[in-house]
Amino acid sequence: MLAAAGSLVAVIWASLYLRILLYLPTLLLSALTFLFLADFLKNRRPKNYPPGPWRLPILGCLFHLDPKQPHLSLQQFVKKYGNVLSLDFANIPSVVITGMPLIKEVFTQMEHNFLNRPVSLLRKHLFNKNGLIFSSGQTWKEQRRFTLMTLRNFGLGRKSLEQRIQEEAHHLVDVIREEGGQPFDPHFNINNAVSNIICSITFGKRFEYHDGQFQEMLKLLNEALCLESSLMCHVSTLISQEG
Repeated sequence: MLAAAGSLVAVIWASLYLRILLYLPTLLLSALTFLFLADFLKNRRPKNYPPGPWRLPILGCLFHLDPKQPHLSLQQFVKKYGNVLSLDFANIPSVVITGMPLIKEVFTQMEHNFLNRPVSLLRKHLFNKNGLIFSSGQTWKEQRRFTLMTLRNFGLGRKSLEQRIQEEAHHLVDVIREEGGQPFDPHFNINNAVSNIICSITFGKRFEYHDGQFQEMLKLLNEALCLESSLMCHVSTLISQEG
């Protein structure tokens, strides 16, 4: 009796297994069709949305970009689609704007359209959505207004600021001259010069190019920016956006 029941179960399971194998391609095709349709409906763009390369569900336009030199890929897109184009970084729709006149027009006349920005987990952990660069929404609008007002009080747009820039330019030239005409990476020296101009305006003090503590701070800031632009940070941002 038990043997007969076991044989019946085996026959039923074999029949179900064959049916699953038979309909598996149809089920997979239906699932993929559903995912594509759901993604299309979820990410439909208005008629006046900027043009851009075709996208895939989940991946977006990431596969179009060269991971080592993404800026070169963007240059090709600009030639094809113009100075305003759309790119989907996975599930985050983005509009890319190039060209200084157009960028200036957008940020001076259409700033209300750029209040909210995606916030990565690293940025949220380090800055808690604060600061002029890393904030978003109404907080960014208020801090931008305060920063512009404060910088004007410190001489932004006046000849006094031009004098600070010229003074720092002389220091930068002296540091470059110390290299004796040999090849070198000017990245940190230029960062140091720009940071010194900001420090001289806000603190009334500049830092020497050989100041170890100041160089360490600039190095940590550079590492934080590189980390935020890394692939793993983008992946974590996409995961957080999905959550």
